[in-house]
Amino acid sequence: MGFVRANIIPIIEEHGKRPFSGRLLLLGQADVYFSQQLLDGMAHTARVALADGVPTRLSHAPVLAAKGYISGDTLFRQLGFTEIAVMDVSTFEGADIQFDLNSPELPAALAEQFDAIIDHGTLEHVFHLPNAMRSLHRMLKPGGRMIHSAPSGNFFDHGFYMFQPTLFMDFYSANNWDINSIKVAQFTPNQETEPAFFADYEPGLFGAVSYGGMDNKLYATICVATKTANSTWNVIPAQGTYARLAGWSSPTPSTNATTGGWINRIATKLGY
Repeated sequence: MGFVRANIIPIIEEHGKRPFSGRLLLLGQADVYFSQQLLDGMAHTARVALADGVPTRLSHAPVLAAKGYISGDTLFRQLGFTEIAVMDVSTFEGADIQFDLNSPELPAALAEQFDAIIDHGTLEHVFHLPNAMRSLHRMLKPGGRMIHSAPSGNFFDHGFYMFQPTLFMDFYSANNWDINSIKVAQFTPNQETEPAFFADYEPGLFGAVSYGGMDNKLYATICVATKTANSTWNVIPAQGTYARLAGWSSPTPSTNATTGGWINRIATKLGY
């Protein structure tokens, strides 16, 4: 998906709440679909100060640079990170770290190396999700933030999967992560020129439209979760839709998804 207004606005807002710093890992090279001027405008609207003294460099992709769009390095240094590394299964786009997230084993040198990891549209292309989640957990330092930007609707054949907010809510709750925010974004294929809208996710929020009630726009889920000293990766969650039903109980004692303490109880819809 790269970085568009639909997924960068929640990241800018997260920086405003808990400023970023340290070492960032990007899952895939960062294609940024906006200019420095638009970034300044989004930061101003969110009342977030960008870092001073970071030179503006254009995108690594010639077609994006020709439009005046900035590089991922520029974007995330202005959001407070001092080091940015890129991981990919191949080095064809100049990744710093070559690693297949389908792999069951992570090189020891990558364990607990990053203060934040951003999945900006990679996980849906990885077939073996449990292996991927294990590696993401291991690479992140305790106290570090995992940020997912995942397609949720109208991305036909884009990847192996489209992710629902309940996946992130239930997985991170079951594995004792702090869920900072989960937002559902609505936008159009003309994301470079048309606005995005957001709703803070809570279970059941989309029940009235979940079966054929959505429109022809694109939908994505943006999740921010913090790894704690007690966080794990291997607890299989019970889907919250069923765990919240009266009288329902998990058939597997190892599944310990929690049903209380939901983040962002009030749904909001904001346009930028």
